[in-house]
Amino acid sequence: MSRMFVHRASDRGVAEHGWLHSRFSFSFADYYNPTRMGFGALRVINDDVIEAGQGFGTHPHRNMEIVSIVTQGALKHRDSVGNAGVIRAGEIQYMSAGAGIAHSEFASETEKTALFQIWIYPDEEGGSPRYEQRDFNAFYHPNRWTLLVSGDGRENSIRIKQDAAIHVSDIDAGRTLALPTVAPGHARLLFVIEGEVTVEELRLGARDELQIMDDNVHDLVAVHDAKVLLFDVPL
Repeated sequence: MSRMFVHRASDRGVAEHGWLHSRFSFSFADYYNPTRMGFGALRVINDDVIEAGQGFGTHPHRNMEIVSIVTQGALKHRDSVGNAGVIRAGEIQYMSAGAGIAHSEFASETEKTALFQIWIYPDEEGGSPRYEQRDFNAFYHPNRWTLLVSGDGRENSIRIKQDAAIHVSDIDAGRTLALPTVAPGHARLLFVIEGEVTVEELRLGARDELQIMDDNVHDLVAVHDAKVLLFDVPL
């Protein structure tokens, strides 16, 4: 039996700070919704736009796997264990906060930066912080899944401290793409970055989200050209 639940883009949390424009899939900062506290091991999907030259000053994290997917502009990173870099559109940044790390993130001086920041609970707390940055532009192929992160580093993905996965795909209008199946105890969350798709009889637009609680085979059909993220997480 299919069990699917839609969370519309218009129902997300909102934060407007002048220099930062955020939309929250789950409770975060001043946005609190007791029915939206995460999805299994997935705690945060923040959809952020940072104005040019602005950003987050040095702040701490601990016991969280943090994945940043930059979709526009560039994000400058610096942390307390000596990592520094610039993450550009199409690149992925991974930071395992471990027992504790502090970092800062700023948009470039010349253009605003758009990104998704994703937090996943680790399978084990503590340990040394970890950092990785990778350009996935060469791995993207239309109408196929590209694996960005996973618990075992398969298919050239970034290895994280959780049995979870994040896939991305660009899908041409009219094309069909099967959703990867999941292991027992896991569930899927489909997030539409742009475009329009259907899964079964459900129609999803840009920034809509579909939680899939079963392990059935499902096909995604692109109504218009679309870009989507697919999360596989333990519940």
